[in-house]
Formats: sequence, structure tokens, C-alpha cells
Amino acid sequence: MYFNSLLATLVFSSALAVPVKRGAGDIYRSCIQSKQFALTFDDGPSELTWNLATRLHEEGIQATFFINGKNWVDVEQDSVSTPEGEKSYMDVIRHYKDMGHEIGSHTYQHQVLTGASEETIREQMNKESDIIYKAIGERPALMRPPEGDLDSNAVQVLRDLGYSIILWDIDTKDWETHDLASEQEAYKTVLDLEPTKGHIALQHEVYDQTVNELVPWILDYVKSKGYTFVPVSQCIGANAYQ
Repeated sequence: MYFNSLLATLVFSSALAVPVKRGAGDIYRSCIQSKQFALTFDDGPSELTWNLATRLHEEGIQATFFINGKNWVDVEQDSVSTPEGEKSYMDVIRHYKDMGHEIGSHTYQHQVLTGASEETIREQMNKESDIIYKAIGERPALMRPPEGDLDSNAVQVLRDLGYSIILWDIDTKDWETHDLASEQEAYKTVLDLEPTKGHIALQHEVYDQTVNELVPWILDYVKSKGYTFVPVSQCIGANAYQ
């Protein structure tokens, strides 16, 4: 995952001056209040989602899930076995909401937005918005660009579509390493360096090692550092849905 120079400039500028009126087109890498922690997951839903959403709910934690319509699974066609029986992935999306979590867009097909045409960006965002609306009756106002990659055209289109753009300042690289020690170090490095700042952490809900090994450690470690888990909308002071 990488950031192009434009994105780095935009992120740096947003970090220097928090917008007085937050909303569409703003780019965030961290929470605006100290000691807040937003736990986020990309690329789902997956066969692991149902139990993860339930477990976090039982822990009293609201997470934010940036989901695709056709990536790990085809949410309109596929189904999954859960403790409550066989469910469609549209049911799984509803389960996020039922468990108190927020749902954001990660584009319909995990489309990298840098270099994409306005037509492609709108198609990817609108199709995913339609899926989420069909599942929960609300349209997302939060989005995360695949690979964290943006250019000026993408930022403008996303602004026109009414999205806040959510990046991160903690990246476990769980998609690459699947190694608990290195993932833990990613957390410790940031929290030791900036122990009072608010943070947004990136994980992926599609990997067994992340869900069943890393997440339990995160919950204990972040709480031990005195942080409060919050959904992204609270973290940045903006609406979750349009």
C-alpha cells in the first residue's frame, strides 16, 4: 500500500488544520480527539465477518467496516454458514448494523482510484452505495480508497458524491505478514510515539490470523493504554451516513 505525492500533501495539510466544518471531501488519517481509537476493517464481508461483528459487540466495541460488493465474496450472490444458520451476505451486511457497527464504502470491486475516470469512480461508488442501501436502508458517507491511493480527480469526485475519505495512521500490514509479532510492533511503535493522540487503525477482516489472533490482542492492548474505542464517525466528527 502506498500514497502518491498528492495524497501525502492533502493528508499533511488536513493534519495541520482540522476543518471547522467537517464533511464531504475531507481526508482523515487519525481521530480529532485525543485518546480515541477507531478500529477499522477493509475488504469484507467474508466468512469470518459474522463472528467478528458479534464478538466486538459483546466487548462493547463499535468498529467501522469498509466493504466491497464483489471482492472476497459476491455479496449479492453468495451465502455463508453462521451460528444462526445459513445467511446471505446481504444478511451479513445487516448484521454489521445490528451489532452497532458502522459501514463505509471500499468501492464495489476494490477499484484503485488513482488514474480512474470520473465515470468509473462514480460507477464503483454508486453501485456499492446501492448495495449498502438495499441492506440497511442508509447510504454511506464514509469511504476508504483501496490501497489508500488517490489523485486530485478522485478526491473531487468523492467530494461531489458526499464522502469523507478515511485513511489511517496505524497499518499492521496484516494482508502481507500474517505475523503477530510484526503486527504488534506496528501498534506499539505508533502508540509509544504518540501516546495521547487519537488513532485510526487498519486491519482486514478476511484473514483468519487477523480475526482470531490479532484482534483479541488489539482489544486488550489498546484498552491497557487508556484509549476509548469509537466508530469512525465519532472519531472525525462527521456523519456515518448520507
